[in-house]
Order: sequence, then C-alpha cells, then structure tokens
Amino acid sequence: MKLRFTHFLFLLTGLFLGCSEQVDFDQANEVSLTSTQDIDLVYFTLSQDTFVDGTGQLQQTGVVEAVKLDFLDDPFFQNHLIKIVFAFKMTNTFPQELTAVIKFNDSTGVTRESIALEAAGSTDGSEVISEYEVVKEGAAIDNITNADNVLVEYYLNADGSPIVGSLTFESKAAYTVEL
Repeated sequence: MKLRFTHFLFLLTGLFLGCSEQVDFDQANEVSLTSTQDIDLVYFTLSQDTFVDGTGQLQQTGVVEAVKLDFLDDPFFQNHLIKIVFAFKMTNTFPQELTAVIKFNDSTGVTRESIALEAAGSTDGSEVISEYEVVKEGAAIDNITNADNVLVEYYLNADGSPIVGSLTFESKAAYTVEL
C-alpha cells in the first residue's frame, strides 16, 4: 500500500514540475472585447411642397434638417468608439436627382466630417431606391465624436422638368466600441 502511495506522489510531483510552462499574466492587458450596436439616426420625407409654392413655382433648391447627437457627448463613446458603419436609404419619386450632404458639425458650426450621396431621379414617378453604406474608422471617428449635431442638406438638381414627387431619407448607424 505504501508503494502505491509513493508512486502516486511521484507521478503527481512529475506532473506539477514536468508539465509547467512560464505563464504570462500580462496577456490579460492584450484582451479586448468589442460590442456592436445599431441605432436609427435621421428619418424624414420631403415633398414637392418643400421646393415649390402653391402655383408650382420653384422657391428653393436646398433644404437642411438638423439632429442633435447627445450620445456622442458621453465620454464612454469618445474614448471607446472604434468604428461606425452608416447605412443610408433614399427613396425618390422626383424626376430630378437630389444630392444629400451629411455634415457632422461641432458646437461652433465647423464641419468635422462629411458624407456626400446622390439620390437618382425617377423617370416615371415610381420609387427609385438609392442605398449606401459608409464606414468610418481612425481619425474620422475622432471627428465624429467631436461633433454635436448632424446636418442633412438636400439639393434638388433642377433641370426644368416639373417638381413633383417625394423623397424619403432613412439612416442608421452600427457603432462598434472596444472595452
């Protein structure tokens, strides 16, 4: 019986001493966790009344919609945001093409980051969908986290044809934070 206990003790000692490797506890600093969340950003619809008066006369070719981005004021986002993927969808029934410029402005009105998109015109009044995906990383992230609001500027490319129809703008953002 004593011999078996000695063998067991010898085997156990061999396992502890023979199979040990240097453990690098500093590797814990190299572990990072990321999380991606989706949020709706801006949604609106423009009609012909936005651009023309009651008699059909062109009054303006540009429109600006503004949205405050309160979540960007949070220090957590400013320190941990590593990537944003924007999804834009524009549904246009105007015969004219529209240009959208999305501007991320700081509190003084300075544009820190911008995105330009085109909404194709409709030839027959049916819906024409233009979709875009825009990825922002690196220095662009700092520009976006330093923004206080988003301005969506729309410009109707007047071509002489009647201004009849509507445009629906939808945008989402999938943001990735690293912990």
